[in-house]
Amino acid sequence: MTDAATLTREPLPQGGRTVRAPINYLEDDARDSVWYAQDSWRSHMPLRMETMTIEDARPIRSRFSLDREGVFLADAPTAVLDFRDREAVERTYVAELEEAVKAVSGAHRVAVSKTWVHRHSDRSKRFGEEGTTYPARYAHIDYSDESGPTAARQWLGEDPAAEELFKGRFAIFNLWRALSAPPQDCPLCIADATTVDANDLVVSHIVLGPPEREMRIQTKMVAFNPTHRWVYFPDMRRDELLLFRGYDSDPARSRPAPHTAFDDPGVGDEAPPRESIDIRCVAFFD
Repeated sequence: MTDAATLTREPLPQGGRTVRAPINYLEDDARDSVWYAQDSWRSHMPLRMETMTIEDARPIRSRFSLDREGVFLADAPTAVLDFRDREAVERTYVAELEEAVKAVSGAHRVAVSKTWVHRHSDRSKRFGEEGTTYPARYAHIDYSDESGPTAARQWLGEDPAAEELFKGRFAIFNLWRALSAPPQDCPLCIADATTVDANDLVVSHIVLGPPEREMRIQTKMVAFNPTHRWVYFPDMRRDELLLFRGYDSDPARSRPAPHTAFDDPGVGDEAPPRESIDIRCVAFFD
């Protein structure tokens, strides 16, 4: 496999749409940043806003790969009608995701997290509803070199093959699906991993749960670098699945792909509020 440092960026074909929108980066030299999901007022997250060009990657979607840029848009129909039906998600959707990840990545085994996130943009009537959350508008990666393997082992559970599986290469992917009709008013954009330097990634923390049951998880935030190439896939449909890398046990592979939500300046007020579901998985390779 080609090392990420040797990969070249392919130019956006003529006619591909671009937008300019603010991306929230971690402030220069900021350390010990922490986000309290339940009590945001306790957070310490100094941000630096930079207006960046975000490329419409739909015209060149076939040129992207998980092993190179760290992101891939797949055609992945689902039989689930109501994603608020937890039983349906566990019974049907998890198996669909396992097969989709195997097909895209070439993994021989996939374990999907038992938890998932429903997100609603600020304009949604369900914004702030219990059991949901809002789009995160800062550049980040959900896992670090410490928390990635820990999460992966939790998802695999008491599987007797666990020790053997973790001797080989494994990777964590985010699996993101839009549930609202296009266009999304607050879509997700991804940083092409080949344009992200290791020094751009700063260890951070997110704290989940109420004070009496807090759980601190190590993540990574992103420092500004003008070389970052941000891409998105506008007008996502319910039968599409966006996969992007959050961790890889093989340091020679492409780095994780930072992501953030942004307000699309080309979408009018009549656009339906974004609703999406985000699940993570670990994939094992030969």
